[in-house]
Amino acid sequence: MISKQTSQALAKGIEVYLAMRRDKKHEDYLKSKPQKKKNVVSKGINIRLASIVKRLTDKSEAVKLIEKAKKAKDQTALVFQQQKYHNFLELLDADVVDTELSELKAENLQFVSELEAQHKPANWLDEWAIKAKDISFATHVAKLTHSSSKGSSILDSSLSSDKRYLTTNLLGDPEIDTASSNAASLPVADILKVEHNGFSVLDCLKAEDVSFFAEFTDDKEQIAKWVQGLKQAYDSDIKQSYFLSKQVFFPLGDQNYHLLLPLTSSSLAQALHNEHKQYFEDEQSLARQQRNNGKFSATPVVSYPNKAKYAVTRSKGNVTVHLNVSGLNKERNGFLYLLSSQPPGWQSKGKSYCGLDYKALYKALSFLSKNELRDLNKYLKLLKNRELSDSQPARAAAITKKVQAIIHALFDEVMLANTVEETNWTKASKLTLPYQLLFEPYRDDEQATAEKLAGKWQTVISKDFARWLNKQLDERQLKLGTIHLELWAKLFSQELRSFIAIQEVSK
Repeated sequence: MISKQTSQALAKGIEVYLAMRRDKKHEDYLKSKPQKKKNVVSKGINIRLASIVKRLTDKSEAVKLIEKAKKAKDQTALVFQQQKYHNFLELLDADVVDTELSELKAENLQFVSELEAQHKPANWLDEWAIKAKDISFATHVAKLTHSSSKGSSILDSSLSSDKRYLTTNLLGDPEIDTASSNAASLPVADILKVEHNGFSVLDCLKAEDVSFFAEFTDDKEQIAKWVQGLKQAYDSDIKQSYFLSKQVFFPLGDQNYHLLLPLTSSSLAQALHNEHKQYFEDEQSLARQQRNNGKFSATPVVSYPNKAKYAVTRSKGNVTVHLNVSGLNKERNGFLYLLSSQPPGWQSKGKSYCGLDYKALYKALSFLSKNELRDLNKYLKLLKNRELSDSQPARAAAITKKVQAIIHALFDEVMLANTVEETNWTKASKLTLPYQLLFEPYRDDEQATAEKLAGKWQTVISKDFARWLNKQLDERQLKLGTIHLELWAKLFSQELRSFIAIQEVSK
C-alpha cells in the first residue's frame, strides 16, 4: 500500500497535468488563427476581436500596439493572451451593441466553461480512461520500423544477457517508451507516468492500489471503470504483426526456420540519444571551443565520428508528426542515431624504395602532404596579398609549424619503408648515399662511416627538400627565392638532426 502522502501527491500530479493541458488549449484558442468550418468561424478569438474593434472604433493604432505587445517575463503564455483579450475590450464603449461582438463573447465564455468542466479529473477520466487500449508501454516500438505499422510493441523484461552483445536489459534502468496506435490517445500515457517518490500511477495500478482516485470521487463503480480502462495499457497478452513489419527467416537446419520479427529498441535509442546530447551542453561546447583555438581545457572532448542520423518521422509544413510513433520518439525529434559499423581501416604496407631513387620519395611526399602544402601556400599568399611581413614572430611561428608538418610526413614515409625491408637494405638500393643514411642513419659500415665523417650528407638532403618545397608552392606569384630556400633548408636540417638522433638511439 502506498502512503496517504504519496496518494495525495499522485492525485495532485494528475490535477497539475490536466490544468497545464487545459491552459494550453485555452491559450491556443485565444491566439491561433481563426478556423472556418461549414460557414462557422471558431478559435482565433483575439484576432477576431481585434478586427471587430477596428470596425467599431477609430482606434486602429491602439489595436496595433496591443497586437505587437510582447509577453512579460513573469507572465504565463495564457495570462498574456487573456490580457490582450481584455485590452481589446477596453477599447470599446461599455454601451456598444454589436451582434458579432456579442456572439464572440458568448462563444468565449462557453468554451472556457466547457474546457474547465472537461479537465476536472473525474470528467476527464470518464472520457479518456477507455482510450488506454490504444497505449502500450514498451522498450521495443513497432512504429520505429514504419510509422504506419499497427503491429504490437514489446516490453522487454528479460533478465538473460551476454556481454558480447549490446541488449536493452544491459542498460540497467532503461527509459520505457509509450507507443500508441492512435497519437490522440497519448495524454492517457502521460497520466499513467505521473509519479511521486518513485511510485507512478501505472505502478499503483499494477499493484492494485488505486486509493489516489478517491481524491476525485467517492463513487467506487466509477473508479472501477477507470481502473478497468487504464489497465488495458499493460494488461494485454494479444500480440500481432502487420504487413509493414520486417520479417527474417532464421535457419535452424533440416530446412526448418524461425520467422523473426525485428523491432527497434526505443529504450536503447534513447540511451544513445541522451549520451550524445550531453556533449552539446555548455561544458563540452566550451571545451571544443578551447580545442579549436589551440588552448587548454580540463574537460576531455568527446565525439562520435561518422555518426548517421535516420529520420523515422519528419515535419510536414509547420506540423510535427513525431507523436505518431511514440513519446520518446518525440523527444528525439523523430530521429534515430546510428554509430559507425565500418571495419577498422587497414594500414597499407610502406613502399619499397630498394629499386627507386630519391625522386620517388619526393613524389610520394607530394601526395602524402597535399593538404599541408595547400595550407602553407594559402597562408603565404594571404601574407603577400595583405603586405604582411612573414618575419613577424607569430607569423614566422605559424610558417614553421606548417613546414614541420610536411617534414614529419616525409619522416613517416621513411619509417614506414623501413618496416618493409630487412636491416641494411639500403646498401643494395639505387638511392644515393645521403638518402641511404636518411633511411638507415644507424649504419656503421665503412662507406657510411666515411660519409658521416665528411658531414655533408645532411646538407645535401636539406637543400633537396628546400628546392622541392619551393616547386610545390606557387613560386611565381609568391616570388620565392634564395631566402626561402635557406629557410626551408634550415628548418629541415633542425628536424633531421632530431630524427637521426632518435633513430640511432632506438637501434
